[in-house]
Amino acid sequence: MFDPETLNFNIIFNMHIGLHIKLARIVKGFKQQDLAERINKTRPLISCIEQTGKVNHNTLKKICGVLEIDINELESSVDAENQKEMGYHRKNLSNLNSRLKEMEEENKNLRSLLSAQAELIKNQKDFIKRIK
Repeated sequence: MFDPETLNFNIIFNMHIGLHIKLARIVKGFKQQDLAERINKTRPLISCIEQTGKVNHNTLKKICGVLEIDINELESSVDAENQKEMGYHRKNLSNLNSRLKEMEEENKNLRSLLSAQAELIKNQKDFIKRIK
């Protein structure tokens, strides 16, 4: 049986609301069917909520009531995780934009070098023609 005392809370980060619901359901020892029956919904709906994190607010209130979860705490923890993830993506996007600018500058320098080499080759060809 699952022991909530040994739960490593590091795995909770980056979880959408459906995964929080699934974890709470498992901790309570409920199967999806048990939860569905207690809130007068279907087992496939519970499965969909757990997989996608998409849930109607009224259904979420019922689920939180059955699982004895504070809905405000759940929503705020998910919001905090989403903010953390957005911060990561913003930083990653910023790094990618910086790298793109570096590559554009490198591309500009390479085009300039190529142009200079093309001019040098043209001058050498002209010189060879004149000395023949």
